[in-house]
Amino acid sequence: MTHGEDPAHRNDDPALMLLGRTRALCEGCLATVGVDGSAVAVFAGDTTRDLVYATNSTAERIDELQFTLGEGPCLAAYRSHRPELHADMADPGVSVRWPAFAPELVALGVRGIYAFPLGLWNGGRVGVLELYSDKPRTLDVAQYRAAEDCAARLGPTVLEELDPTRYPSVWTDPALFPHGNVHVAAGMMAGQLRISPADAISRLRAMAFAEERRITALAEDIIAARVTFPPEEPRGERG
Repeated sequence: MTHGEDPAHRNDDPALMLLGRTRALCEGCLATVGVDGSAVAVFAGDTTRDLVYATNSTAERIDELQFTLGEGPCLAAYRSHRPELHADMADPGVSVRWPAFAPELVALGVRGIYAFPLGLWNGGRVGVLELYSDKPRTLDVAQYRAAEDCAARLGPTVLEELDPTRYPSVWTDPALFPHGNVHVAAGMMAGQLRISPADAISRLRAMAFAEERRITALAEDIIAARVTFPPEEPRGERG
C-alpha cells in the first residue's frame, strides 16, 4: 500500500484544542523513550477503535494500516493488556504473526514498533500508546519505564479530555475521530449491498487495501456518494 500524503493532526488544528495534555504527553514521549513518532488510539471494543492523536504522518499511517488490515501490535496489546515490543519488523517471526502488516511497515521505512496499553487506576482498558522507530531498536530499561509511565499517565488524561459530559461535541467531531467516518461508510455499504455491518467493514478494508487507498479517504467517497454499491443478486438467480 502506498504512503498517502494526508498529514497527521497539525498543532494548529482546532480539534486539538481539547487535547492539550494528551498531545504534550505524546510529544514528550519522543525524547524520553528515544523514538521517532508516537500515537494514541482509543478502543470501544476489540474491533472498534479510533486514532486520537499522532505526532506525525508516519505514526498516523501506522495506526491506519492496523485499522485497515485488522492486525498489528496495537490490537494485540489492547487484547492482552500487555506491551508489544518489536525491535525489528523485518524479523521473519513478526511476518509470520502479521503477514499483511509487517511488510507494509518495512516498506514504509519503519523498523521498531512498541505498543503499550493505556493505564487506568481500576485496571480497565481504554486504548494503546503506539511508538515507532525508523531503525531497528531494542528499548533499554530506562526507555521501557519511560514508555510505561507515559502510557499510565495517558489513560486517565485521555478519558478526562474526551469526557462527553464536559465536552459534549467531542465525540461527534470528524476531524478528531476520522475512523468514525469509516463506520458510517460501512453502514451505508451494508445497506446498499444488503449485508451485515461486520461483512461491510471487512469488504471496506479489503477494498482499501486492493486499491492502495487510505480507508478514511475511501469512506469519504462512499459518504459523498462518489462510490456506490448496487445490491448483489442472490445466488442462483444470475442469468
